[in-house]
Amino acid sequence: MVLQVVLLLFLLSSFCPATATFSSSASAKSVEAKPNCPDKCGNITVPYPFGFGDNTNCYREGFRLSCNHTFTPPKLFAPDILILVNTDQDRFYDEEDKEMEVKEISLLQGQLHVYSFMDYNCSNHSLVVSPNMSSILIYLRNTPYTFSDTRNIFTAIGCNTRAYIDSRNESTLWYRNFRFQYGCSNACEGMEETLNGSYPGMGYCQITIPKGLKYIWGTLEYFDNSSSGFNPCAYSFIADKEWYNFSIADLSGFDFYTRNRGMVPAILDWAIENDSCENITLRNSTTYACGNNTHCYKSPNGLGYLCKCLKGYGGNPYLQHGCQDINECSNSTMNDCSSPGICTNMPGTYKCSCPPGTEGDGKRIGRGCIPLPPSKTKHWVIQLSIGNII
Repeated sequence: MVLQVVLLLFLLSSFCPATATFSSSASAKSVEAKPNCPDKCGNITVPYPFGFGDNTNCYREGFRLSCNHTFTPPKLFAPDILILVNTDQDRFYDEEDKEMEVKEISLLQGQLHVYSFMDYNCSNHSLVVSPNMSSILIYLRNTPYTFSDTRNIFTAIGCNTRAYIDSRNESTLWYRNFRFQYGCSNACEGMEETLNGSYPGMGYCQITIPKGLKYIWGTLEYFDNSSSGFNPCAYSFIADKEWYNFSIADLSGFDFYTRNRGMVPAILDWAIENDSCENITLRNSTTYACGNNTHCYKSPNGLGYLCKCLKGYGGNPYLQHGCQDINECSNSTMNDCSSPGICTNMPGTYKCSCPPGTEGDGKRIGRGCIPLPPSKTKHWVIQLSIGNII
């Protein structure tokens, strides 16, 4: 006797398949440095083209840094920035053991966050400070750095003082051996008027800086010593424009300098200088800085170019294979595929589709995936025969 059992399996409208994700590559893993090169100094990540150590292949020419392990944790410095100091008003600068400390490196913005230095001048008869003045010369020529004109501001603190900087950049004409001179001056009405805050802004001044600064020579002087009794010292510096908020207390004593250890946070723009993205032959040159899957763009300081990964890629664009495909399907916040849509990763992008038994574009902002109507549902017929075996 043969018993036939016919089973009909339908994909009903209530069918809800689980969301599936398919990937053709892994998520982009960020590699910051060249193989066998250190990428950390203390708590600071050091991405190529920057680097440090004895192996010159670990950094691009001009991007050498140093990691000082005598500190805990170790500190990162920019040793190729020349810093000279004058402490006796004769305009003769003696080189001291001063280096800019690096706090952060940004590849995307093309910026270096550093600690720069401030000038000070204390009246000879008002406060015992030795030396009674210090003026800094910062020389960025032959380096890829300039002071950022969009992120920094020049500030002078003190009553009846004049602060200015003789400087050079790469876009203006020479005048008396310097490119230009700029600065600001402060005048105070008197101790009571100044210290009680009756005149907002009295006691300090600020001015924007021009683009492309590579040479800074500061001068800070008094044009009237009448305020030295309550304001014995004056200060000037280029610093992050978000850093300083004037306080009347900064006019008293020498505490402002000692509290900040004579340093101020500043931001340097950097670039691959002396070439441009418009130079087509550059891209076939061994000196071209951008790796695979990258885009070249003009640097903010206008002195060269920077690199960034193409859309859909992530990593370090200055390494030959630093920009790797991002798997947008690995994280639902990185794609627009709906549930129960299917996300399929592709080089530099992804696509959404719908699982069997549904139709649509598979996107959250779109038609999504809806069950097929019964008229379109496939019927699967499985015929099972059960018989007696003799």
